[in-house]
Amino acid sequence: MPFPRTWAIALLTTLALLGFGVPSSTAAPGPGVLVVSYEPAETEADQAEQRFLEENQVLESAAEHASSLIGLPHDLPVVAMSCDEANAYWSPDPQGIVFCYGLAGAYRALFEELNTEGSQAQRARATDDDVIGISNSIVFHELGHALIDVYDLPATGREEDAADQLATLLLSADSVHQDYAVSAIEAWGALALAAEEGDASAQLADEHALDAQRYYNAICWLYGSDPDTYQGVVQTEDNPDGVLPAARAEQCPDEYTQIDEAWSTLLQPYLK
Repeated sequence: MPFPRTWAIALLTTLALLGFGVPSSTAAPGPGVLVVSYEPAETEADQAEQRFLEENQVLESAAEHASSLIGLPHDLPVVAMSCDEANAYWSPDPQGIVFCYGLAGAYRALFEELNTEGSQAQRARATDDDVIGISNSIVFHELGHALIDVYDLPATGREEDAADQLATLLLSADSVHQDYAVSAIEAWGALALAAEEGDASAQLADEHALDAQRYYNAICWLYGSDPDTYQGVVQTEDNPDGVLPAARAEQCPDEYTQIDEAWSTLLQPYLK
């Protein structure tokens, strides 16, 4: 994750002084929740995304969903703001999740290219829904980093993969969030196609899995969470349009169970 800008650290430091920054872990779930705030956007594009996020309570709903399932040792801020680049990240010191307006804008542009069917109003609504979906996925991913930090949880593999797994678990919790997972999958697919024209060395060296890997992982784990509902994603002779190879699909229920048991074990003392 890129190191936060100096003024972003200053903001989080202020929030810490107001009671959002008590460090370290506890032995049981505390009363803490994710607390969303918005910094004034600095550009017209960011202002539009700020209005969208606030009017639709996008970050608030993600925070409420996560906080209803997982207890935190203290309140943790989720701060939406203008940034130098389209990004979101967990800041360990001071503690807080930063969500950049430009990231919502970047995904909006991506989904506008993907949503080409229906009337203009229908396309706009579909894009809005997709931005809401990917935003939830992003908050849950950053929460994964937060939990590993504040509860000092072990990660035997790449932390980025562990955070992706937690996001999938939270997104698979109900039908609304499952729709959000589909938005995230569509985004990873589009990013994977775009990445084919990028710098392969930079992609391979990044701490995240390749976009194509995140795409297939997300499909696999969502399918694994409910194979009957998502049988249509599996590529077979009878379903050649399926996107998930049958060989991988066979493993997906076990993969989902494994990550569910792993995170449930790690978070057991902190689950509500």
